Amino acid sequence: MALPLVKVVQLTLTNRCMLNCEHCGVADLRTVMPEELPLERIDDLFRDLRLAGCLVVDLFGGEPTLRKDLFEIIRRGKAHGFVMSLETNGWLLDETFVRRLEAAGLDQVYLSIDDYRAGEHDRRRGRAGSFERAVGALERAAATSLAVHVSVVPETTEFFTGGDMNRFLAFVLGRGADKVRLLLPRFSGRAASPDGLPFAARHERDLFRSVDPRYDSFVYVHTPGTPPGETNKCTAKNIFCHVMSNGWITPCPYLPLVFGDATRESVVEVFERMQAHPLVRLGGDTCPMRNPEYIEEHIKPLGAGRPFYPIAVTNQVDLGAPCPDGCSGCDAARRPAGRPASAVIRDLLAVDPNYRSIEFFGGDALLRADLPEVLRRVPPWMGIVLWTTGRRLPDAPDFRERLRSFPVRALRLMLPFPSPGDGGRGAGAPEGLGRALGRVLAVSRLGLPVHLYIPADGPAEAHRLVAEEAERLGVERIYLFRRDPVSPLPNAVACFGRALGRARLAWVRR
Repeated sequence: MALPLVKVVQLTLTNRCMLNCEHCGVADLRTVMPEELPLERIDDLFRDLRLAGCLVVDLFGGEPTLRKDLFEIIRRGKAHGFVMSLETNGWLLDETFVRRLEAAGLDQVYLSIDDYRAGEHDRRRGRAGSFERAVGALERAAATSLAVHVSVVPETTEFFTGGDMNRFLAFVLGRGADKVRLLLPRFSGRAASPDGLPFAARHERDLFRSVDPRYDSFVYVHTPGTPPGETNKCTAKNIFCHVMSNGWITPCPYLPLVFGDATRESVVEVFERMQAHPLVRLGGDTCPMRNPEYIEEHIKPLGAGRPFYPIAVTNQVDLGAPCPDGCSGCDAARRPAGRPASAVIRDLLAVDPNYRSIEFFGGDALLRADLPEVLRRVPPWMGIVLWTTGRRLPDAPDFRERLRSFPVRALRLMLPFPSPGDGGRGAGAPEGLGRALGRVLAVSRLGLPVHLYIPADGPAEAHRLVAEEAERLGVERIYLFRRDPVSPLPNAVACFGRALGRARLAWVRR
């Protein structure tokens, strides 16, 4: 399958903050998630995001300016080619700090200001003097090359109808803001109302009728390019995801459904998992955390008020296929006889039909003689992911065409290198590696996207040869993996089952 459009990634650098905002959507994380990714782990994440095709990294919090290594984080992000933006309350942005941000290569600042009146802003932010500091930060940033967008979280309908929004817009634009981002509260953190009805849900257009048309080109709702009065599209449903301070990955900070861990697997892998999941796909294309029905039906049953929700995917089915013996450290080939097709189909039909894909694990899928019988039962709107070792391909003349008749998004090829003790066929022997790479070419010739998985602890010579031959092999992606039966990735499978410990994206065909 082609790489997903994960174009914008928001990274929480810290959950610490010097303010105490009454509408904060992530305030509860300060006590339950004190972990922060160290600089080198962030650099690893940046490498992964670059391979994934990410264009923009947005630094989030908490208050990200509390990180002492912020300027180096920005520099490294720019070195990887990203547009770098920063979300801040402005408390620390004195003249020196702003100039250091500019020198590090920061492209854009999202500065939070909630009112044009000092008293009201300070009340909502929970600290006296925060208005003066934020406005000073705005004026200083506006005097640099940085793009400066002011973020405002309106509190009441009257803020619009009474004219305060227009007065606010005149105030911040007059002090140098390039744009104003209207963030309407979601059902998240302190902004979550007990009745599950986000402020002005379904009445947004009524609010925006009070905005003076002369500001139309300067203001947008949630997402750049969405003017007041138009439907805001949820970018977490197609191009955006969020990385929490400890590395966990969610669709966005206000839809805190945890699908994976960026410290142990590629963001691409988790992003595809999220995009296939019903909790992300349901609720239309607008913000689900401003949708009362979605909140009532899907979020409250998870336990309202929690700062995050670990999600277990249920679209992975054990195929129970045969598997040739010989993969070091794997006992899957010694399992009892394969599962009957009736049992596999029963599990398949139990998968929530709102999923966008299904993944079969457990043995070498291409060695299951009745594979077409199973695949025919997959709903046509679901993509299919299969695992194979490539050791033996069916010799039926129509096998390639039959397999291509199904919506197979990826063949995941597990390629253990030949064992060093395997006589003349060892990992350092050209003929052993040659046979292994020949299997990759044979699978690629089936004409389906191939994702190659090779052991991260394999011989250096084998890694070098795979890297040199990557283009010729015809694969779409290459991952380096490690097994971990004690602490496996909870939402990841492989041909040998749920025992992957880490899987890092190492190469992508462009």
